[in-house]
Amino acid sequence: MTLLALAAPHPGQAATVDVSVATLWTSARAPRTIDAPALGNPVHLDHWNRNLASTSARAGLDGRVVTQALYGEKVIVLAVRNGWAKVAVPDQPSPLDRRGYPGWVPLRQIVPGYTAGGRRLTVVVRKATLHLGARKLVLSYGTRLQVTGTRAGGAWNVKTPDGPGWITRSQLGTPPSLTGAHVVAEAKRFIGLRYLWGGTSAWGFDCSGLVWDVFHALGKTVPRDTGPQSHAGRAVTGALRPGDLVLYGAPAYHVAIVAGNGKMVEAPDSAHSVRLVPLRPGYTAVRRYW
Repeated sequence: MTLLALAAPHPGQAATVDVSVATLWTSARAPRTIDAPALGNPVHLDHWNRNLASTSARAGLDGRVVTQALYGEKVIVLAVRNGWAKVAVPDQPSPLDRRGYPGWVPLRQIVPGYTAGGRRLTVVVRKATLHLGARKLVLSYGTRLQVTGTRAGGAWNVKTPDGPGWITRSQLGTPPSLTGAHVVAEAKRFIGLRYLWGGTSAWGFDCSGLVWDVFHALGKTVPRDTGPQSHAGRAVTGALRPGDLVLYGAPAYHVAIVAGNGKMVEAPDSAHSVRLVPLRPGYTAVRRYW
């Protein structure tokens, strides 16, 4: 990590996520042995996914994981205790805290003193490789980086919490415009990706996390959770259109993206993967964010 990590962030201070994906927990006691505390609770996401191979292990995250935040994402530090920080994620609106989605992360996963400005581009592939000198860091779809220039060989120079780096142009760029068709196309990228409670990245999504990250990548901030997603945006009372959200339950407990032709894209539950399935009847709300 950058030398910025030597100075711990303080309550009330802004900080930046300095790992590929930071997992936010209900408390510092929420992670278990399977969550690989020796690896940073968890920093090595592929290793973590292998640990969570069974449905019961993945379902066990319910009530312990609250959300995830992407590399370079700003957080507000609310409290610091025993090597952990309670933070709020402003990019993830929530009625739980007006400052952003709250949860606990290991203190070593965030750094103070970094500010991203200027031109920012988005990771437009499922996973991208950021080159930081001799080190490489794998980033998720939807991650945003500040571009500082170009380099030979068709790559962007970027500013990061870990200092200067570079990434290929095919992986970092301007996402398509926010249309219903593009919402569907982006969501379909993740068909076959295993569900992950609290997930907001290309290592796994929950139902509302898939919605959040697709819209985030397309430049639109939407609420993080299903309940608030069922109330924001615009209500749809007429015919469904691709890109609309259908929500189930009152209060809403599940969300899916209308794909057209009688289909929808959803991240269903811990036993399954993101999938394209027939549109189920019985939805209780339809919202449009595009």
